[in-house]
Amino acid sequence: MTGHYMYGCDYDHFRRLLAEHQADLDPAQRGRIEECLRYSRFLTRFAKIERFFWDKRIRAVEVAKPPLFILGHWRSGTTYLFNLLSCDPETAFMDSMTTFTFHNFLLLRYHLPKHYRSKLTGDRFGDDMEFLPHSPQEECYAIANCIDETFTHLITFPQSYQEYMDLAFEDGMTDAQKQRWCATHEYLLKKITYFRKGKRILFKSPDNTAKMGMLHDLYPDAKFVHIYRDPYKVLLSTIHMFEAGIQAMTFEKVPPHALIEDMAVQFYKRIYLQYLKDMARVPREQLVEIAYSDLTRAPIDTLAQIYTALDLPGFEAARPQMLAHIESQRAYRTNRFELPDALRRKINRELGFFLDHYHIPMQTEKGD
Repeated sequence: MTGHYMYGCDYDHFRRLLAEHQADLDPAQRGRIEECLRYSRFLTRFAKIERFFWDKRIRAVEVAKPPLFILGHWRSGTTYLFNLLSCDPETAFMDSMTTFTFHNFLLLRYHLPKHYRSKLTGDRFGDDMEFLPHSPQEECYAIANCIDETFTHLITFPQSYQEYMDLAFEDGMTDAQKQRWCATHEYLLKKITYFRKGKRILFKSPDNTAKMGMLHDLYPDAKFVHIYRDPYKVLLSTIHMFEAGIQAMTFEKVPPHALIEDMAVQFYKRIYLQYLKDMARVPREQLVEIAYSDLTRAPIDTLAQIYTALDLPGFEAARPQMLAHIESQRAYRTNRFELPDALRRKINRELGFFLDHYHIPMQTEKGD
């Protein structure tokens, strides 16, 4: 992907964000900012037309099939699971076009210039995962183009990382912020349900892991599948992803590696302290947990387990498409990183509770 998620941002919202972060903007990023503003100004004109013709119809939508949320930390296999579950013909999802042009995809989805579509094509930053306009995509980018209250803006305004980390959590929001986030997500669900003709909507944004309890309150019948993985591997890849993502999207200076590393570890800790607490709020029949190792070792068996545990229909109909996707990924290889002893010690110190809960052996330093 060579484009920026804020191409599709509401123009007035974009200008407010720039004004709020004016003191931290990097002059070296002026070209990127101006390019994003041009796209935002252009697309916002069509957004007004789309709202005029479709807003009442969207708000009147009754969501008959509760959404299904994929939860899990970045680099834990959430994308692979997302791609597999999206093979189900009875399930719908947001793709890159509906996400990055959320305000106007009903009007412009089939009419955007080819050069815009080309910016949503290539490899995802941080790994070699294929990125296409029709690829399943995280709804957090659409939310970020509507409101301030989202973790996603951290990659664009990293000097305010603490503020955006806090906004990933229910208790990090004021009542007004929480109401805006919930109203935005409900509108998003209604709009994509309208577009996908009433199918069950599958969502995947890793920061939702910190909001499971809040999402359950918002959608009491929603179902959740959580995927977890060895944090020693997850955090190395996450740090690399955050650095690559910030470099690709920032309007400010890129923070030093040490700060990004500490931020990643502390955010992982906060997410799982919250998630394990929220588990008590969600009925057992609405949440299933799977290990990444099981998904990669026996993907079809693991997917069948998800469908059974959550009482989801349609597994046999989806099986051929799932098998085809599994076969298409045979050649894919995950990134490999060398774990520094200092980071290993930090993980052991900060994430011991996670290791204990999921029965993952604690690593000792080399030579121990």
